[in-house]
Order: sequence, then structure tokens, then C-alpha cells
Amino acid sequence: MRTQLAWAFVAVGLAGLASGELRLAAQASAGDGQAFITEVEQLRRDNPKLYQAVREGFTLFTEMLLGRLGYDIGPFDGILDGRTREAIRRYQRDRHLPENGDPFTFETVQAVRADDELLQSAPIGLQPKTIITDRWDRGFVSADGTWTAVSGDLASPEQTSNITCERAQAICREARATISGRGSARLLTVDLYTFEIELWNEREIVTKPLQFGCAATVHQWSRNPTSVTSVQRTNSDAGSCREVQRLENNLVLDDGNGVSQRLAEKQQEAWRRIVQISPATIRRLTEPETK
Repeated sequence: MRTQLAWAFVAVGLAGLASGELRLAAQASAGDGQAFITEVEQLRRDNPKLYQAVREGFTLFTEMLLGRLGYDIGPFDGILDGRTREAIRRYQRDRHLPENGDPFTFETVQAVRADDELLQSAPIGLQPKTIITDRWDRGFVSADGTWTAVSGDLASPEQTSNITCERAQAICREARATISGRGSARLLTVDLYTFEIELWNEREIVTKPLQFGCAATVHQWSRNPTSVTSVQRTNSDAGSCREVQRLENNLVLDDGNGVSQRLAEKQQEAWRRIVQISPATIRRLTEPETK
């Protein structure tokens, strides 16, 4: 909540710019360093009071994040005193940034935003994998799960799908729920897809390619061994698709519980890299006490 209030404070200050909006945070997130520097300098020149207010807002936000990460930051007051500068220098050193003790630089704003998003992003629980084929011969199958890459990489980590196929209608319907965005700005979206069935025999079900943008997707069901897979290929040369690199993405409907666990492990490892915990504390909490 405190970090949200800090950014709300910054947003109010940014809203006072003559252009109606200063895109500092967005530029930092997008990696647009030159645009960030240009707008900061313009703000400093055109509106020194607003520049100072925004700078103090970023300082306050940085203090609050570093306090959560375990740095000796002192009170959260937005004042760039010696103690705050030293804490920011240690953070910059740990994150391999230029060590200047200034929170209002492109590299530091970018790192602080990324670490704040990491702390606020906890993986959600995803649907277990269920593939029902006992009505295959009667013309109906269904499945639930999360799409991942056949190579083992997480293709769409926070996503779960429900797929049903009906032979009489010659279609498969997929309802896919996806978490998009990062940090506290994540959103849930639901998309519905209808695939026409090209083949349904005793062993497999194959859909016709469903075109979306520059790529086409084909779903395939295997009866024995039971599996649901998907192939996405860029296959269009129309318009801007001429510039798109030709790619093929092979996916498998995986167990959402396992995906959630792998995401949680990756996040915990990322947390351990940024949170300041002494080796002695780690040993005390993880090693059994011996007499």
C-alpha cells in the first residue's frame, strides 16, 4: 500500500506538466533511457518546483523499496540525506549500476521499478491438467491445463485453458484465461477461440489452422498416449507480416499445479538475489541446531 501511495503521489505531480503527462516511469520500464533523460532535463528547466516534487517522490519510493529489501535506509521522508545516499549506493553496487547515490537516474529508476514489480508479483494457482477421452468414440473430448513449450520452457506461465471438441459440430472451443501485465498492474483477460476440426479418427484429432495475426495455430489430440499439443507457425506474408521472422512454437497442455510451483521457485530465487539477508541469518533459519 505504501508503494502504491508513493507512486500515486508521483503521478499527481506528473499530471501538472503542460503536456498533460510525463512518461518517466513508462520510459524507464521500456528501457528508453534517452527519452527519460530528455524529459527530466526539460522538467528541471521549465518547472523547477515540479521537478523537485517529482524527484522527492522518486526518492520516497526508492526509500520504501530499499527498506523492504533490508537496506539500512532510515525514515521514509523523501529527503536525500547522507544515510539515504549510502543505502542507494549499496543498492546500486549490488545491482551493478552506476554508484552515485542518486535515485533519480534512468538506471536506478528502471531497477527500482523492476524490483518493486517482482516483490508485488506472486504466481497464482493454475488449473490442474485433466484430459477426458472416455467419450471419444461418441464424439466428445475435453481438457484443462496450461500451455507450455515442449522444450520445457514456460510459454504462457500465468494462463489456463479449457478445451472441448464435438465431432457432430466439427469444432473445438478453447476458453483461455491469461494474467497479463506486471506487478500491481496485472489484469485477467479471457479469450475464446473456435477451431474447425479437420481430422477425427480412432487415434487422433487435428484441427484446421486458426489464423491470428501473422501466425496460425493447430491443435492436436492423441488418444494413446493421451496428450493435447499445439503448433503455432508464422505463415503470412501480408502487410507488416513480411517483416516477421518465421518461427514455429510447439506447445503441450501441461499441469497447472506444476507450472505454478516452477514459477514460485523462480520467483523465490529472484527474491533471494535482491533481498539483503546475512549469511548468518540464512544458516540459522535453514540449518538444524546442533548441540
